[in-house]
Amino acid sequence: MNKRDKKIIGITGGVGAGKSSVLDILKNEFHAKIILADLVAHSLMEPGEEGLKRVTEALGTGFLDADGQVDRKALAELIFHDEAARTTMNGIIHPMVWETISREALQSPERLIVIEAAVFDTAPDGLFDEIWYIYTTEENRIARLMKSRGYTREKCESIMKRQDSEAEYRKRCSRVIDNNGGTDKTAEQLKEILGHETC
Repeated sequence: MNKRDKKIIGITGGVGAGKSSVLDILKNEFHAKIILADLVAHSLMEPGEEGLKRVTEALGTGFLDADGQVDRKALAELIFHDEAARTTMNGIIHPMVWETISREALQSPERLIVIEAAVFDTAPDGLFDEIWYIYTTEENRIARLMKSRGYTREKCESIMKRQDSEAEYRKRCSRVIDNNGGTDKTAEQLKEILGHETC
């Protein structure tokens, strides 16, 4: 099946916006193939994978544990405090992530492919038919995070400040999904957009 036979949608939004619930609706009601960019990136950093090989060649092995597995905390510390290291790692992993995602999307038998990612700057041109911004008010996002993850308000606000603003998300997305209500209201929006052709 080639690209013309598929609809490929990107999904993005801030922490607590409810992207997972939207993805669940798309998977369960529209039989979408769901691809999570973060999981693809993690898989490329497993022992024996080309991504980890290239990153350790560039940055050394200081963030690996005794078994050769990535110590996520050590890696996070490295790229948080060293901008050059973060740039180097992203320059290696991001193109590999999008190459893997593109191949998986095009080879998948599903007609509807949904790719969730934080940013799409290095995605291949022409891959997406649309990119959707999952919009939820800041107060609702904070309430959800405090309930589901046990975060304090201060932690929620700190995380949000490090992410893109609502205006920045809206600027780069072609459609906004309002996810402030319940799943029924969100599902109704998706049905209006997608119709029944993919069900």
